[in-house]
Amino acid sequence: MRKVGYLRVPPVRGMVIDGPQSQRLFEVGCDQLFHDRCYGLAVHKPGLDSALAAMRAGDVLVVTSLHAFAAHLVDLLEVLARLEAGGFQLVTLAEGVDTRAPGGFFTACAQLARFHEQRRMVRGAEEKIVREGPGRAPVSED
Repeated sequence: MRKVGYLRVPPVRGMVIDGPQSQRLFEVGCDQLFHDRCYGLAVHKPGLDSALAAMRAGDVLVVTSLHAFAAHLVDLLEVLARLEAGGFQLVTLAEGVDTRAPGGFFTACAQLARFHEQRRMVRGAEEKIVREGPGRAPVSED
């Protein structure tokens, strides 16, 4: 089981990697670091793609916080689903998440993702009712 570190660094010209974050990742045992530049809601993360490609099932991806992955919940859930699908473990230093320990973290995330998808469906149905009215119940002819 290897530990691979991943971080996002600010888009500052000339800054290649963030010293304090990378130092923390090396201190917890990461033997390899990958990074991306963070640009607000940008979803394209070639550094994360490279990190996951370098990992094998059972390896641990270590991040300083969940914010290293995403700027919003949906993107975060998509990344967590990729980790689970690859058989990878996750450790976050700020939140104390460690999927090697029992507790169902990935299961909870999958439920949140399903909730988000269902929310879209429910919202669409609610908007239709508001737009068109609740409809009429069929009238039975007795």
